[in-house]
Amino acid sequence: MNVISVSVGIAFVLAAMAIVFGSYFLARRLLRVGDEVDRTPDAAASIAVRIAALHGLILALVYAQELDDYKGIRNVLTQEATAVSDVYHDVYRYGGPVVGPVQVTLASYLDTVVNEEWDRLARGEGLSAQAWIDWDKVYGILLDLSPSTDRERYLAGRMRDRITAVAGYRQLREATAVGRFSGLFWAPALIGLALLSVPFYVFRPSRNNVVLLSIFALYSGVILFFIYAFANPFAQPGKLQPAPFQHLLRGDIGQSLPPKG
Repeated sequence: MNVISVSVGIAFVLAAMAIVFGSYFLARRLLRVGDEVDRTPDAAASIAVRIAALHGLILALVYAQELDDYKGIRNVLTQEATAVSDVYHDVYRYGGPVVGPVQVTLASYLDTVVNEEWDRLARGEGLSAQAWIDWDKVYGILLDLSPSTDRERYLAGRMRDRITAVAGYRQLREATAVGRFSGLFWAPALIGLALLSVPFYVFRPSRNNVVLLSIFALYSGVILFFIYAFANPFAQPGKLQPAPFQHLLRGDIGQSLPPKG
């Protein structure tokens, strides 16, 4: 984990501890423990269990969903890079005047994705227009192919299918980057954390009780941090690097890039 990830993680833990202890001490200030007739500790324990069950369910469901989306987008990156590589090498097998334009444009597409589009997705600004232009140029060239042999017909159909798949993978990346739920989750998560701390007011702030509350706050902060990190795979602190695309650029495809400067 880099410095940014560690810093954000610590901030989440500190924020969770502030919410937990703030709610706890505020409740101790405003509420009284009660006597045997009131059975306040029993009522507090019962309420705490119910709030904990609902709060834990919310965190578990959201955590599982975000983790699944995070792993899914990682697979999408590999599939997109594979599709681009397939078209790049299949057009060479096809041969003819289309080889150069397709390979150069695919190399330019990958360069744009790595050096421009990734930062746009991290900021929630969507996909790069230039990358779409490169994709459309390759798609147009492949649509205009006029295969005359079985080999060429097979390669032309395969390349069209693969470049169409790239467009789908791109849209999945964009949907993951801009389709966050923000307040729909964070409001009930933080409110639940505060409410869950209130019933503990019946216990004195002894050293043991403070340590136990700290453990609860620490773990809650860690879970919230990971949910936040998984929410946008293209941004810190859980940023996925475009490693599959960078790998292609370090290989044959990168050699097709025109010299810069």
